[in-house]
Amino acid sequence: MGSGSAGKEGGPFKALLRQQTQSALEQRGGSPHRFCRRREFPFLTLTAFPPGLLVHVGGVVSARSVKLLDRIHNPDEPETRDAWWAEIRQEIKSHAKALGCHAVVGYSESTSICEEVCILSASGTAAVLNPRFLQEGTVEGCLEQRIEENLPVGCGFCHIPYDELNMPFPAHLTYCYNCRKQKVPDVLFTTIDLPTDAVVVGKGCLIQARLCRLKKKAQAEANATAISNLLPFMEYEVHTQLMNKLKLKGMNALFGLRIQITVGETMLMGLASATGVYLAALPTPGGIQIAGKTPNDGSYEQHISHMQKRINDTIAKNKELYEITPPEVSEEMIGSPIPEPRQRSRLLRSQSESSDEVTELDLSHGKKDAFVLEIDDTDAMEDVHSLLTDAPPPSGFYSCNTEIMPGINNWTSEIQMFTSVRVVRLSSLNLTNQALNKNFNGLCENLLKSLYFKLRSMTPCCLCHVNFTVSLPEDELIQVTVTAVAITFDKNQALQTTKPHVEKSLQRASTDNEELLQFPLELCSDSLPPHPFPAAKEHLESANSNSGIPAAQRAVTVEKASAMGDGNFRNRSAPPCASPTVGVVKMTPLSFIPGAKITKYLGIINMFFIRETTSLREEGGVSGFLHAFIAEVFAMVRAHVAALGGNAVVSYIMKQCVFMENPSKNQAQCLINVSGDAVVFVRDSDLEVMSSQQPAANCQPSCTGEVTT
Repeated sequence: MGSGSAGKEGGPFKALLRQQTQSALEQRGGSPHRFCRRREFPFLTLTAFPPGLLVHVGGVVSARSVKLLDRIHNPDEPETRDAWWAEIRQEIKSHAKALGCHAVVGYSESTSICEEVCILSASGTAAVLNPRFLQEGTVEGCLEQRIEENLPVGCGFCHIPYDELNMPFPAHLTYCYNCRKQKVPDVLFTTIDLPTDAVVVGKGCLIQARLCRLKKKAQAEANATAISNLLPFMEYEVHTQLMNKLKLKGMNALFGLRIQITVGETMLMGLASATGVYLAALPTPGGIQIAGKTPNDGSYEQHISHMQKRINDTIAKNKELYEITPPEVSEEMIGSPIPEPRQRSRLLRSQSESSDEVTELDLSHGKKDAFVLEIDDTDAMEDVHSLLTDAPPPSGFYSCNTEIMPGINNWTSEIQMFTSVRVVRLSSLNLTNQALNKNFNGLCENLLKSLYFKLRSMTPCCLCHVNFTVSLPEDELIQVTVTAVAITFDKNQALQTTKPHVEKSLQRASTDNEELLQFPLELCSDSLPPHPFPAAKEHLESANSNSGIPAAQRAVTVEKASAMGDGNFRNRSAPPCASPTVGVVKMTPLSFIPGAKITKYLGIINMFFIRETTSLREEGGVSGFLHAFIAEVFAMVRAHVAALGGNAVVSYIMKQCVFMENPSKNQAQCLINVSGDAVVFVRDSDLEVMSSQQPAANCQPSCTGEVTT
């Protein structure tokens, strides 16, 4: 029954926990309010969870499949497409089971289509969930008490859920550096946001892996076969890049991992984005060592030595930049059961040695085991060069693709959302994989640099929820779209601890009721957990709202203000304390607004826009056409939200931006699909003023009249 990674008592407890949780999932399958779409596929698209729900995280699970659309004989009947997705989900489920998990969190599905070829992709994070949050009633008291006792704060989700002696993949395991009770891997990849109770050293950063591969033009099955042959190697190279860049940053975990594979007529492109952090529970990552295969060559060895020095210097600079200073192991911890790191192949339980064997603490673990890069061909040398060409952000800037930047808690209320689209046409003359990778890397790096330049007046700030999307609308045409939000933070303000944030979130969640929603929900009272879930990321709302920069000094980006008059709001939708007028409708890809409280949700918005022109050059070319169109999209979204009685859009996302041009005819077309949640929010500072001045029934307007540019 037991897992050897949990010591003498952890194995039976883990097995019991999995058994109880699986039964809870099966019982939950018949409920009208079940959290998964199907009983046989316990998948969650959520990326943030209340404390205690996430027990263990196994790692990222993914599956891809190449299909021909002409095999769908009747497009109006979805049976064939449903069967395709059922295969993908079944494969994801089997991967999660191999990791000792019963659920998949942070789950997402996507497609990439070029002519008749379609790539179906799905990914998520295998996890073990706490059955106390899943069953209709409460679990047995003894089990519930045992769960609470065996869930260490800040590191429990890092503990491996799979059997140490039958690992599904080779890995180095050590005892947790936080609790010293259970095993953890040397590196952790996830598709979810960083848990609120995680112990992080230093700050996080955005890590990207970019890859391009040429392919020959083909039709039907020949094209699908060529793509299928390339996909495994692309997945491997993307994973290798992520590992290398994570080591180069001096970090040991990735959160918010999103891998996008895009298919075109003559190329395949892969883009992986994640937020790297240093988890205190995981061991210190080793360095990167370059090994050549050409001995007795003085100049070559000198070049290898120079590259090694540059890598070592870069690692040292990154640790200083992101303030990664892991605590030293105290003397009383010497003798703790940290085994010698070694790769162990897959063993049968009957052939393995006892899991209770322990050795002395190895203080040099994590530092002596370097990640070796073998330079055996031109592609490998290009990988090393690309590793060193990623420029760090300018001073005062940080970036991440998660909602919250790990290591920063002192946010202000100043936010600025932006969207940028770049279209590049490649030259087909002597185009190689190396040249294509170089162009793609340069395109993404220059895009980030331009954003830093335009937002330079907001420093210190962080680019949060950075979402890159790559598409190949035409042959030899690459389009990169990025949407993010810049949030300022106060360097002089003391960092606030996580505990007050969580307590404040729980307090607000307990006081909120169904009036927060536009329509009441019919919930069964006996199916609710003892304590309601806190709103995701609401603990950030306690940030100081008076320490931001003046509005006149903000960077001018694609997002522009659109003032709303009195007639734009419906009085029936306005909350009692809302202002009848508003100066600007805020837009953000985050699910919250720093320094504010969302008082009402008005529903989801999902809008499509199409624009075309026959005078592309006269409108400023591609950049002028796209800039004007996106500005119009923002204005129409704001007007729609204002008509609903809202003053902000949260969880904003640009789902599609399809651009096509015909330069010879001076024509261009573009389709944009955006969605988000229309809400009403009130600043925390305004709530405090209103509560101190007069009762809520006679409150004054609370929405500010500032204009964002």
